[in-house]
Amino acid sequence: MPDGEPIHSPPVGAPSVKGLKGWLQRRAETALNRPGRASPAFTEPGEHHVVLQVIGARPVQVLAIIAQVTGLDLMSASNLARDAPVVLVSGISEASADRVVARLVKVGAKAVVGER
Repeated sequence: MPDGEPIHSPPVGAPSVKGLKGWLQRRAETALNRPGRASPAFTEPGEHHVVLQVIGARPVQVLAIIAQVTGLDLMSASNLARDAPVVLVSGISEASADRVVARLVKVGAKAVVGER
């Protein structure tokens, strides 16, 4: 790699930002687009599903919970939540579904458990 060439190249068409601001921007983009793994407490197999009906007044917290429950990155979780009412997770146990709904309701969303 020649001297002076950036380690991380910016997306095509995007202006290159250098220094701390550029590093923070690249770090945020990476975090937003990084898929995760669904928490085992929310994925016990079963015959139930969770339907998100309304996001509520605290959408950032709701998106964080959706990402944790589904294993999606934050951008995909945002796209999913935008389509509410929507099935967030399916094929989980009643206990897992109740945990998901309780977490969502705690942050102001409206969600219900359904059965297949």
